[in-house]
Amino acid sequence: MKARKYENVEFVINHSGDDSVKLSLIWKKGGLYLSLSGLFLTDGSTWYELPVKDLENISIVNDEPLKLRLKIPTLDILISGKRAERLLALRHFLLPSISDGGGVDKLNSLLRFRALGIKEVEVLSKLLDVDAQKIEDLTSLAKEKGYISQEGELTELGNSQIAVKEDE
Repeated sequence: MKARKYENVEFVINHSGDDSVKLSLIWKKGGLYLSLSGLFLTDGSTWYELPVKDLENISIVNDEPLKLRLKIPTLDILISGKRAERLLALRHFLLPSISDGGGVDKLNSLLRFRALGIKEVEVLSKLLDVDAQKIEDLTSLAKEKGYISQEGELTELGNSQIAVKEDE
Protein backbone atom coordinates (compact mmCIF):
# COMPACT_ATOMS: atom_id res chain seq x y z
CA MET A 1 0.00 0.00 0.00
CA LYS A 2 1.37 3.38 -0.95
CA ALA A 3 -0.42 6.22 0.80
CA ARG A 4 0.42 9.86 1.25
CA LYS A 5 -0.42 11.83 4.37
CA TYR A 6 -3.10 14.41 3.70
CA GLU A 7 -3.80 15.97 7.09
CA ASN A 8 -3.46 15.59 10.86
CA VAL A 9 -6.93 14.85 12.16
CA GLU A 10 -9.01 13.65 15.05
CA PHE A 11 -11.52 10.94 14.24
CA VAL A 12 -14.13 8.63 15.68
CA ILE A 13 -15.47 5.51 14.01
CA ASN A 14 -18.94 4.25 14.89
CA HIS A 15 -19.84 0.72 13.86
CA SER A 16 -23.38 -0.58 13.85
CA GLY A 17 -23.93 -4.28 13.42
CA ASP A 18 -26.90 -6.22 12.12
CA ASP A 19 -28.37 -6.46 15.61
CA SER A 20 -28.55 -2.65 15.90
CA VAL A 21 -25.75 -2.64 18.48
CA LYS A 22 -23.69 0.50 18.03
CA LEU A 23 -20.03 0.50 18.96
CA SER A 24 -18.52 3.94 19.39
CA LEU A 25 -14.81 4.47 19.67
CA ILE A 26 -13.40 7.48 21.49
CA TRP A 27 -11.94 10.38 19.52
CA LYS A 28 -8.43 9.52 18.41
CA LYS A 29 -5.67 11.79 17.19
CA GLY A 30 -3.93 10.64 14.07
CA GLY A 31 -3.50 11.14 10.39
CA LEU A 32 -5.61 10.98 7.26
CA TYR A 33 -3.86 9.34 4.32
CA LEU A 34 -4.86 9.12 0.67
CA SER A 35 -4.01 6.36 -1.77
CA LEU A 36 -5.31 5.12 -5.10
CA SER A 37 -7.46 2.53 -3.35
CA GLY A 38 -9.04 4.77 -0.74
CA LEU A 39 -8.68 6.75 2.43
CA PHE A 40 -6.83 5.59 5.51
CA LEU A 41 -7.02 6.78 9.09
CA THR A 42 -4.38 5.88 11.63
CA ASP A 43 -3.88 6.61 15.29
CA GLY A 44 -0.24 5.56 15.03
CA SER A 45 -0.80 1.93 15.91
CA THR A 46 -3.90 0.87 13.97
CA TRP A 47 -4.80 1.58 10.35
CA TYR A 48 -8.43 1.91 9.24
CA GLU A 49 -9.16 1.59 5.52
CA LEU A 50 -12.10 3.53 4.08
CA PRO A 51 -12.66 2.40 0.47
CA VAL A 52 -13.88 5.31 -1.65
CA LYS A 53 -16.01 2.96 -3.76
CA ASP A 54 -18.07 2.12 -0.66
CA LEU A 55 -18.84 5.75 0.29
CA GLU A 56 -22.57 6.32 0.59
CA ASN A 57 -22.46 9.93 1.79
CA ILE A 58 -20.03 12.62 2.86
CA SER A 59 -21.44 15.62 4.67
CA ILE A 60 -20.56 18.48 6.98
CA VAL A 61 -22.07 18.02 10.45
CA ASN A 62 -20.46 20.94 12.25
CA ASP A 63 -18.84 24.19 11.14
CA GLU A 64 -16.92 25.21 14.28
CA PRO A 65 -14.76 23.18 14.31
CA LEU A 66 -15.47 21.61 10.93
CA LYS A 67 -16.44 17.95 11.14
CA LEU A 68 -16.96 15.71 8.16
CA ARG A 69 -19.16 12.63 8.33
CA LEU A 70 -18.35 9.78 5.99
CA LYS A 71 -20.90 7.01 5.69
CA ILE A 72 -19.85 3.56 4.56
CA PRO A 73 -22.06 0.47 5.00
CA THR A 74 -22.14 -0.27 8.76
CA LEU A 75 -19.63 2.52 9.48
CA ASP A 76 -20.15 6.15 10.41
CA ILE A 77 -16.90 8.11 10.58
CA LEU A 78 -16.47 11.66 11.92
CA ILE A 79 -13.27 13.52 11.04
CA SER A 80 -12.13 16.86 12.41
CA GLY A 81 -8.95 18.81 11.70
CA LYS A 82 -7.31 22.16 12.31
CA ARG A 83 -7.36 23.13 8.64
CA ALA A 84 -11.03 23.16 7.61
CA GLU A 85 -10.17 24.10 4.02
CA ARG A 86 -8.32 20.79 3.59
CA LEU A 87 -11.34 18.80 4.77
CA LEU A 88 -13.69 20.83 2.55
CA ALA A 89 -11.41 20.21 -0.42
CA LEU A 90 -11.46 16.49 0.35
CA ARG A 91 -15.25 16.53 0.50
CA HIS A 92 -15.53 18.26 -2.88
CA PHE A 93 -12.99 15.85 -4.33
CA LEU A 94 -14.93 12.81 -3.09
CA LEU A 95 -18.50 13.92 -3.89
CA PRO A 96 -18.39 12.77 -7.54
CA SER A 97 -17.10 9.36 -6.39
CA ILE A 98 -20.14 8.56 -4.28
CA SER A 99 -21.99 5.73 -5.93
CA ASP A 100 -25.55 6.88 -6.26
CA GLY A 101 -27.87 5.32 -8.79
CA GLY A 102 -29.06 8.00 -11.16
CA GLY A 103 -26.64 10.63 -9.86
CA VAL A 104 -26.44 12.49 -13.18
CA ASP A 105 -30.22 12.20 -13.56
CA LYS A 106 -30.73 13.65 -10.06
CA LEU A 107 -28.36 16.51 -10.89
CA ASN A 108 -30.16 17.24 -14.17
CA SER A 109 -33.53 17.04 -12.40
CA LEU A 110 -32.28 19.50 -9.78
CA LEU A 111 -31.21 21.87 -12.56
CA ARG A 112 -34.61 21.58 -14.27
CA PHE A 113 -36.49 22.38 -11.06
CA ARG A 114 -34.19 25.33 -10.36
CA ALA A 115 -34.82 26.59 -13.91
CA LEU A 116 -38.54 26.56 -13.03
CA GLY A 117 -37.79 28.66 -9.94
CA ILE A 118 -38.06 25.86 -7.38
CA LYS A 119 -35.14 26.37 -5.00
CA GLU A 120 -36.39 25.39 -1.53
CA VAL A 121 -34.39 22.46 -0.17
CA GLU A 122 -37.41 20.80 1.46
CA VAL A 123 -39.47 20.96 -1.74
CA LEU A 124 -36.59 19.70 -3.89
CA SER A 125 -35.96 16.91 -1.40
CA LYS A 126 -39.54 15.66 -1.81
CA LEU A 127 -39.57 16.09 -5.58
CA LEU A 128 -36.30 14.20 -6.07
CA ASP A 129 -37.00 11.67 -3.29
CA VAL A 130 -33.67 12.27 -1.53
CA ASP A 131 -32.74 13.75 1.84
CA ALA A 132 -31.95 17.44 2.35
CA GLN A 133 -28.21 16.73 2.64
CA LYS A 134 -28.23 15.15 -0.84
CA ILE A 135 -29.89 18.30 -2.22
CA GLU A 136 -27.13 20.39 -0.59
CA ASP A 137 -24.49 18.05 -2.06
CA LEU A 138 -26.03 18.20 -5.54
CA THR A 139 -26.28 22.00 -5.33
CA SER A 140 -22.60 22.24 -4.32
CA LEU A 141 -21.64 19.95 -7.18
CA ALA A 142 -23.70 22.02 -9.63
CA LYS A 143 -21.95 25.19 -8.43
CA GLU A 144 -18.54 23.53 -8.79
CA LYS A 145 -19.35 22.45 -12.34
CA GLY A 146 -20.54 25.98 -13.16
CA TYR A 147 -24.19 24.99 -13.72
CA ILE A 148 -25.41 27.28 -10.92
CA SER A 149 -23.91 30.67 -10.08
CA GLN A 150 -22.81 31.51 -6.53
CA GLU A 151 -26.01 33.58 -6.31
CA GLY A 152 -28.04 30.41 -6.97
CA GLU A 153 -29.13 31.17 -10.52
CA LEU A 154 -28.85 28.73 -13.42
CA THR A 155 -25.93 29.68 -15.67
CA GLU A 156 -25.73 29.43 -19.45
CA LEU A 157 -23.78 26.19 -18.98
CA GLY A 158 -26.50 24.90 -16.66
CA ASN A 159 -29.18 25.73 -19.22
CA SER A 160 -27.23 23.93 -21.94
CA GLN A 161 -26.94 20.87 -19.65
CA ILE A 162 -30.74 20.48 -19.47
CA ALA A 163 -31.67 21.81 -22.91
CA VAL A 164 -33.63 19.37 -25.05
CA LYS A 165 -31.68 18.61 -28.20
CA GLU A 166 -33.93 18.83 -31.26
CA ASP A 167 -33.22 17.17 -34.57
CA GLU A 168 -32.46 19.79 -37.18
